[in-house]
This record gives sequence, C-alpha cells and structure tokens, in this order.
Amino acid sequence: MGSWRFTGGILAGFAALGIMGGVFTASLYNWIPIVEPYFKIAGAAYLLYLAWQIGMPKGSKKESRDVQSSFLSGFILQIINVKSILFYLTVLSAFILPFNESLKFVVIYLAITIFLGWMALLLWSGFGSLFKDFFAKHDKPFRLIMCLLLIYSAGTIFV
Repeated sequence: MGSWRFTGGILAGFAALGIMGGVFTASLYNWIPIVEPYFKIAGAAYLLYLAWQIGMPKGSKKESRDVQSSFLSGFILQIINVKSILFYLTVLSAFILPFNESLKFVVIYLAITIFLGWMALLLWSGFGSLFKDFFAKHDKPFRLIMCLLLIYSAGTIFV
C-alpha cells in the first residue's frame, strides 16, 4: 500500500510540476533564446553527473523498505526532480509554445503531456518491479550501458 501512496505523490508532483513549468516557461518564453546555451551546459553537466553516479560501484545496498514511502515524500521527490523539470522546460519551449500561443491550446497540450508522463511513470514503475531481479543479476553490464547512453545523450545536446 505504501508504494501506491508514494506513486500517487510522484504522479501529483509531476502534474504540479507541469503546471508550474507551463506558467514559468510561458511567462519567460521570450528569454529562452538568451538562456538556452546555459541550460544546455547545465543539462549536459547533470547528465554527466548521473553517468558518473551510475558508473561508480555502490558501497552498500540499502533495502528499499528503509525509505519512507508516503504521498508527501513522492510529491517532494518529483517536485525537485531535475529530469522532470528539464523535461517540461524542453517540451514547452520546443514543442508547444513555438506553435501555439493560444492559452487554450497550451493548456490542452500540457494536459496531454502530463497524461503521457503519468503513463510513462506507471510503466517505469511496473517494469522496474518486473525486471528488478534481472537488473540485480546483470548489474555491472546494465550500469555500463546506462552510463554510456547518458554520456552519449550529454554529447547530443550540442549537436
């Protein structure tokens, strides 16, 4: 039951982040070309940091039961999730706002984005549970592949 509360918090946080991202991006849309190079550098640096974290062996493995799984912890975790923040800034500034200036269409597309994000989060959660043993068994090759993919993603930001 705790995992459902936690997942509910993540989903609510994702929706709240989408609304905040929509307001923030729409209000600062004209500044995006000015700050875009800095966001690219910050995004690439964050991806390289994630690659480093994934590539380095972990010291001790904690059981997931040690973590408090509440709605609030899931919500807060999602609100401060840099990947989700960058996701909304990218979707809004690259795919929604350049093509639709009407508030009605921005709200509709943002709602679709939130819904699709919820589906992706639920799939991520489901497949994570399903493949937990497989990933544990093949930890080193999986971490190496994910590390290399993150490094590749960081490089493609500038292409």
